[in-house]
Amino acid sequence: MTRTVLVTGAAGFIGAALSLRLLERGERVVGIDNLNSYYDPQLKCARLARIEESSCRCLAI
Repeated sequence: MTRTVLVTGAAGFIGAALSLRLLERGERVVGIDNLNSYYDPQLKCARLARIEESSCRCLAI
C-alpha cells in the first residue's frame, strides 16, 4: 500500500534526504518549505529541483 507522507523542511539537508529515501521506497511525498534565507536559498532550490525530478510534489511557502 502506497502512503502519502508530508515532509516539512523538504529543502533542508535532512528533509531533502528523507524525501528522496521515501520516494525510493515507493511512498508518495508532499514536501513543504518556507525557503527562508537562514541557509543559502539557491542551495534549497537545487535540492527541491532534485526531489521534484523524482515525482515529489513540493510547495514553497
